[in-house]
Amino acid sequence: MTPVRVKRIVEGIAAAALVASAALVAFAPVPTGAQWLAAGFFTGFGLLASVLGYSRTTGTSGTISFLPFLSVALLAPNVGALMTVFISILLSEIVARRAPLKAVFNVAQYLLAETLAISAYLAIGGKSILEGRPPILAFVALFVTFTAVNKLAVSTVLAVSSGAKVMQQWKKSMRDSVVYDILSLPLIVFFAFLYVEVGPIWAATFVLPMLGIRQLYKNNFALQKINEELLQLMVAAIEARDPYTSGHSQRVARYARVVARCAGVSNKMADRTGIAALLHDVGKIYEEFAPILRKPGRLTDDEFEIMKSHSTKSANLIAKVSQFADLVPAVKGHHESWDGAGYPDQLRGVEIPIGARIIALADTIDAMSTSRPYRPALSTDVVREEIRVQAGRQFDPAICEALLSPAMWAELEREVVIANQEFPIEGLLAQLELSVGSPSFSASTS
Repeated sequence: MTPVRVKRIVEGIAAAALVASAALVAFAPVPTGAQWLAAGFFTGFGLLASVLGYSRTTGTSGTISFLPFLSVALLAPNVGALMTVFISILLSEIVARRAPLKAVFNVAQYLLAETLAISAYLAIGGKSILEGRPPILAFVALFVTFTAVNKLAVSTVLAVSSGAKVMQQWKKSMRDSVVYDILSLPLIVFFAFLYVEVGPIWAATFVLPMLGIRQLYKNNFALQKINEELLQLMVAAIEARDPYTSGHSQRVARYARVVARCAGVSNKMADRTGIAALLHDVGKIYEEFAPILRKPGRLTDDEFEIMKSHSTKSANLIAKVSQFADLVPAVKGHHESWDGAGYPDQLRGVEIPIGARIIALADTIDAMSTSRPYRPALSTDVVREEIRVQAGRQFDPAICEALLSPAMWAELEREVVIANQEFPIEGLLAQLELSVGSPSFSASTS
């Protein structure tokens, strides 16, 4: 069943699209015959691009329909372009037999993005290129507005569905495709001017490079998806040795992203630290850890000495993958202690890599907030008090202070609830059935 909040958001986006498009129709110039012909021509390309969607890592379906939609906006910046978007998306949703709510969302969010983009374009002096060349700044405003609104609408639904932060989801979405979007910019202008200079028949040949761009986007996101799924599968296989830590690495990765914001690192650093957190225990795949991981009680001193080597072994393993070279210090040092009593190198204070300090805190939060054979899960109040006590001893005091603030602690508590629901301690079967990314909403993004 679709959450009530998602339904309300879809209704809000649909209402905003109706109001914005009605205002544009009222104030924008009436389309000329030539502009209506251009709208009809690009409707065909918009439909083709929409139908040829591709799966994304977030569980949504992406399209390159922004190419014909922004091209037609340069030719018919009025109701003509809006009709192109509306008809193209509506027909593609019917062809795909999309559920009503999903279809409404996809139509509405594209219509809203197109309407606001054209409004920004006209406000900066833009006009139909059939009537002359518009200012470059107007075109930039058209592109940026469309991209930002489109991705914000999709990110809002995904964030509400998964319990994530809207702006965090939006920034990630923008970051993931920014290079490809920028490379597509000249093609939007070229497509529109090609239509003007050589006519619709020759402009139709643009479908070939358009399909090439679609394949580039598809391959990029397919590669990301495969990488994520392989990481999840590898971690699941390792954690299958110990039913009491099933889902541990996924939960730690989730908490690490919250702690990373408390540490004030960049979004890119937060994402990389999240990956390091997911991989922080991969060294436990070695056979020497198997009997210790299966042991239901507390460890002996000798067993603990063996377990202490897992952080170094984990770092050595991921160092073999060039893509993970920057994660090695965070993985190796995630059991270092602020007071120098940790392992393997007894680093102290800021000598400990920032990623390792983040993972150390996230790791401990999960250990305390989940059940173990020798004790039940601790309450969040007890966890909070333990972090307060260990600030300046085991953990970076500045990060702890930020995390213990009311707003950040409330966010962490929400993450704990969501993570324990999404990654419960249920053994290998639950791990192997995990679906990477957010629940599918078939919300296309460029």
